[in-house]
Order: sequence, then C-alpha cells, then structure tokens
Amino acid sequence: MENNLNILIVDDLELVHEPIEKFLKDFVFINQNCIVTSAYNLTQAKRLLLDKKFDLVMLDGDAGDGWGYEIIADILNHNSTVKIVSSSNDDDFNSKNVEMGSHASVNKIWLYPWLDEKNEYKIEKGKLIRDLFAME
Repeated sequence: MENNLNILIVDDLELVHEPIEKFLKDFVFINQNCIVTSAYNLTQAKRLLLDKKFDLVMLDGDAGDGWGYEIIADILNHNSTVKIVSSSNDDDFNSKNVEMGSHASVNKIWLYPWLDEKNEYKIEKGKLIRDLFAME
C-alpha cells in the first residue's frame, strides 16, 4: 500500500462527510496520510472513479441520484483492490450493499461523538476496516 491512502466518501448529505473523514483519520488510518475526496451523488462518484484509483470507498445506501449498491460492481471492475465500506444510517441499506459486494459496513449515525461518547463503536469499526487492509 502506498504512503497516501486515497479515500472517496460517497454520500448525498454533506454534513456527514466530516464525521466520516474524522472517523477514518482518528480510528482507522491513525498514522497514515489520507487524501479524502467527496462525492455527493453517484454521478460525481462515477466520474471520480474513472479518473482516479481509490484505496477505500465509503458508500452510502441512498447516494442522492441512485442507490449505492448500483455502482459496487462497477467500482470493483474498475479497481479490484479497492475496499468498499457501506456507510449508511440504515442497516437494511448496509446489508444490501454488503450483499452486493461491499467488504464491510458502518452505521454512520454512530460516528457522531454524542452518540458514541466512549468511542466503543468507532474503535470496533475502525479495527474492522484496518483488518480489511491487513489482509493484503
């Protein structure tokens, strides 16, 4: 893995991009240099995925102009080494994304500090995502 981790957050809600990025930097890739790119719908995500290889895609279930699971196969076909983590606040969406090829899921509601004050959820999910990269 390169020194810089390229991460794409795909979520139609702008206000969740910051908590997801903070979670990734503070609980997952603690000592890594992360370059985070945001897409606010599937159209933007598809364009970005054509232009750049990402190490990780954080993918919402309802991505604004479509469902996250609709692009999972395309993401993996374009970049077979990318890790995809479903990051919906709806566990049914997360389950559907995992069924369609996401490697793991995180319920983004628990990434807000006031809902996980002891950081137990973030620590558990951070380890889960780190383990995805240790398999290489």
